[in-house]
Amino acid sequence: MQGHTTLSTEAKDDLNSINKGAELMMSMKRPVSNSPKLKKRSKMEQIVLVLGVTVGILTLGLGATIGYLIRCYVQETTPQYSHPEMFDENGNPLPDELLAIRFEGNPNENDDD
Repeated sequence: MQGHTTLSTEAKDDLNSINKGAELMMSMKRPVSNSPKLKKRSKMEQIVLVLGVTVGILTLGLGATIGYLIRCYVQETTPQYSHPEMFDENGNPLPDELLAIRFEGNPNENDDD
């Protein structure tokens, strides 16, 4: 960090030595190429990008579809087990003898009274 600096009024500012790097960078000319090879490469990159995105989306859709079909098949073919005490001798559910309990309110509430 710079401290307090003062320039005398008689001395000329020598700021050219500070700006040499910026002047060098601004003076460099970069070659501009309009070659057809560069344009084909850019076109080819665009084609590869579009095809890559398209294949990715199609792969994701195909995987989701196959996964959904396999899940449906597994759910339909596996037997669903339930509690035997909920059925009578014939295998029919017992709607009258089932007990349903519903808790209301906050179960974490403690009464200190």
